[in-house]
Amino acid sequence: MEKYLFHLLGSNRTLPKAEVLAVFEALDIDFIVLHSYDQVLVVEASSIAGVAERLALCHGIYEFLGECAPDLREITDLARKVSRLLTPPVAVRVRRIRGRWRDLRRDVLEKEIGTSLGLDVDLSAPESLIVGFLADRFVLGRKLPLAVPREEYSRRHPKTRPFFHPGVLLPKIARAAVNLTRIKGGKKLLDPFCGTGGFLIEAGLIGAKVYGCDINSEMVKGCRKNLEHYGIRDFHLEVGDARQLLDKYPNSFDAIATDPPYGISASTGGLSLDKLYKEAFSSFYGVLKKGGFACVLSPEKIETEKYAVDSGFTIVETHFDRVHAALTRKILVIRK
Repeated sequence: MEKYLFHLLGSNRTLPKAEVLAVFEALDIDFIVLHSYDQVLVVEASSIAGVAERLALCHGIYEFLGECAPDLREITDLARKVSRLLTPPVAVRVRRIRGRWRDLRRDVLEKEIGTSLGLDVDLSAPESLIVGFLADRFVLGRKLPLAVPREEYSRRHPKTRPFFHPGVLLPKIARAAVNLTRIKGGKKLLDPFCGTGGFLIEAGLIGAKVYGCDINSEMVKGCRKNLEHYGIRDFHLEVGDARQLLDKYPNSFDAIATDPPYGISASTGGLSLDKLYKEAFSSFYGVLKKGGFACVLSPEKIETEKYAVDSGFTIVETHFDRVHAALTRKILVIRK
């Protein structure tokens, strides 16, 4: 078991951590959470293989070297203790999380840590990049050569796709939601309200077999174009009502990731939100395999927890993501 430090995005306080832990579960990697600080998560795990490639809400992954109180003497003592573990030359950087510990100047800390390490320094091409995080406590790590593909999510922005529709999710949120379902490569993931295919794209890119359904035939056509654009071939799409999938697909899917419509009656097929969500969650439960996870996004005001429990699901976790002043998104993870 090795110890790893994850530097998480700060745009949401709970979702990035949950994504990391869900990916470990999806990859069947044994792990224990050692420390959970604001934007810093320390995990002891049997492996890290495949984790970085799946993550969306993480800045970087480090070898965990230690932690201490945010005190200059304790920090330099920690640096001296870990110096024997490092390969020179080194470079030192300090990151301040949400303005914490402003009495500790970053430039002074970087100099004092470097001196305490007592190793050759190369700021342009170090063999060991050492980063200290001024979080709830001071946490020290060595950067690992594991790239979280954050730039790829920017390149997959919805406006760059062959088929675009306003109001769709950003790829990093879609990927995080897919990861929260614990889907494995080669397994089946369903989006019963697939729209332009945001969830299906992200699931397909990590090797899942993806299935999509939408009541709007134009959306299904556009979804197909988008999946093919990203080289995804193992998919099945159909025009249909998400509430009527049970007869065709009983206990068929390993995971569900979806963002049901809300608001105007046109987006809900003329149904009331209560009727749509009640019947949709019942359908989700019927088509999902025993033990399977579903991640359902909705506006905060919609009581998706009630629909889930009434349908037989167990609530695993709930997250909230502020989109803008008029919309906070709820991200509900449930299990059959």
